Amino acid sequence: MRIKSQAALEFLATYVWAFIIIATTLGALYYFGIFDFGKYLPQKCMFPSQLKCLDFSLKPGEVRVKLANNLGENIKVTQAQITNDANPPISCTPPSSFDWGQATEKDLVFASCTGGAYIAGERVELRVLLSYYAVSTPSQPIHTVTGKINGRVTSG
Repeated sequence: MRIKSQAALEFLATYVWAFIIIATTLGALYYFGIFDFGKYLPQKCMFPSQLKCLDFSLKPGEVRVKLANNLGENIKVTQAQITNDANPPISCTPPSSFDWGQATEKDLVFASCTGGAYIAGERVELRVLLSYYAVSTPSQPIHTVTGKINGRVTSG
């Protein structure tokens, strides 16, 4: 009986060593970023078709978004905000209110960005909220549009 149990124990010990080697190898691959699939995902900027996103850049301390006004009328943007789900959320100095002509492009620059896991080399997901009204509408009701930016913060 003793020989059978010793053989079974040696058999299991061999598999334990194999499991330890596999776990160490997977840990090393994870540590060196082999399993970071986020770097292979495309960067995206999604807004409704009325305010089409043409381009964006994420730099340390700054977010730039280039939008096109496809609303078919002149508008006045009263407020622009940027936020994310991090704790604490990202905090940036928003652009001041501005007039925006129809069928024109506008560069929005959010400066002095801090917090919100906004770190060079990391991937972030940001929400941009724009409040506006149509200049030609007498009652000037405020409309809100939300867009999303998903990309990697460049290092320089």
